[in-house]
Amino acid sequence: MVTAMLRVMVLALALAVPGTALAIGGLESKTPNQTVDADYEKAVGLIWVEAYGEAIPLLQATLKRNPNDANAWNYLGFATRKLGDFEAAERHYGNALRLDPGHVEAMEYLGELYLETDRPAEAKALLARIAMLCPDGCEALDELTKAIELAENKQ
Repeated sequence: MVTAMLRVMVLALALAVPGTALAIGGLESKTPNQTVDADYEKAVGLIWVEAYGEAIPLLQATLKRNPNDANAWNYLGFATRKLGDFEAAERHYGNALRLDPGHVEAMEYLGELYLETDRPAEAKALLARIAMLCPDGCEALDELTKAIELAENKQ
């Protein structure tokens, strides 16, 4: 109940205050090709409340206007993966990484996809790339490390 209420509050804040979704998302890379886009901001808010299916068309609209937005590709991959379409999600993460090879969040999520599709060696390779990009540590490194450990403990 509290979690549902918190999600609604986060979504309301994200939709009410321009730029808030970008600030609370925490998943964005510093991509020079990204523009602030109302559909993108709404999609980020929807992702935060796990409304992945509702976020996808907004991200697709954003990408129609700005196909070079690595963050939108990353979020599209995230939402698609959460809905179980691993093949499309992998393509979307690939697009994000093609546009921004240092996009550690896309690497983290792609690593999680690799774990979900029984490819732990590929996830570990991405973990090594993230570690090189975050020598002092970062959230993406911590999260993928935890996911790999969890996957290994399940075996």
